Amino acid sequence: MTALLILLLAMASVLDDCVRAGRRLWGSRLTVGLLVTVSVLTVLGVLVGWPVLHLRGEAVVAAVLMAVAWLSWNLVPRRWWARLPGFRQQDRMGCEGFREGLGHVLPRVRLTCAALLLLVVTVCALASEPLGSRAAKVAATVGVAVFLTVPANRIVSDVLAVARQSPQKNEKRGKTGASMRGGRWIGPLERILILLLASIEAPAAVAAIVAAKGVIRFPEISQDVKEDDGGQKAEEFLIGSFASWILAVLGAVAIHLA
Repeated sequence: MTALLILLLAMASVLDDCVRAGRRLWGSRLTVGLLVTVSVLTVLGVLVGWPVLHLRGEAVVAAVLMAVAWLSWNLVPRRWWARLPGFRQQDRMGCEGFREGLGHVLPRVRLTCAALLLLVVTVCALASEPLGSRAAKVAATVGVAVFLTVPANRIVSDVLAVARQSPQKNEKRGKTGASMRGGRWIGPLERILILLLASIEAPAAVAAIVAAKGVIRFPEISQDVKEDDGGQKAEEFLIGSFASWILAVLGAVAIHLA
């Protein structure tokens, strides 16, 4: 069940972008897009879980329901978050104060949901016996590889947003924004490469990648420390790197438990 759950959660994270795009384009047709997405997850869960992984019906249903729940929480309208305690005072500050408060709380909410997701996968891995088949390994590997791209980028961005206490600083600073655009490609490639090296048990190569990244970014970090930026780039580099590496390691562990 762990392999199917990882695969469906990864697909739900990717399909979430499609649903949100449909909400911006079509508005009232969001329900149709959500129903289509849920149907896709259900069909994928049944086709992979039953004939391929040979899971029982209740296990397939549980995996599909958890994937749908993971897909649906991000579709909650932002105005609903305004009902949380603490937003009333920010609402009195006007539109800018409300947006700033919302920008502070949303990354924390997303990280909390990601932590709950990790807890669910951990409980599932401990409660169910690993299938150990080649099909289960392939399904888990595909799911982890998908999850380490755009969804993992969101988690790392949220971690950085919470660390800097202002998710809009990146957009206001040209240099940092440029580096973040490159990070959207570097991060997923780095995590997938670490995952592949971990799968073939090559710790020396993983250590070389970690060391090489530090050497490449050392001039930029050194220049940042010399300037009056207070070492912010160095801190963001360390926080983002550790978050990215932790996600890659968790992906490797998830594949091993499948």
